[in-house]
Amino acid sequence: MMNSNVEHRARALCAIDAQMAAVPSDEIPALVERLWPVAALEMSGGAVESDTPPPADLAERMSEYQRLKR
Repeated sequence: MMNSNVEHRARALCAIDAQMAAVPSDEIPALVERLWPVAALEMSGGAVESDTPPPADLAERMSEYQRLKR
């Protein structure tokens, strides 16, 4: 199971990245919900243990997160 601490940190990082990218504040919660697994993977170097399989569109989410951080 994914460590809840990793999830909390990934969500916080994703929210900060969204704020820095000037994402409207009302859109940030949905964006964080979609992209936090990508932030968790990046934080852990891809070594996140989870009982939940990765989303089917993980590659798309990874691209989206990279565009957000530019």
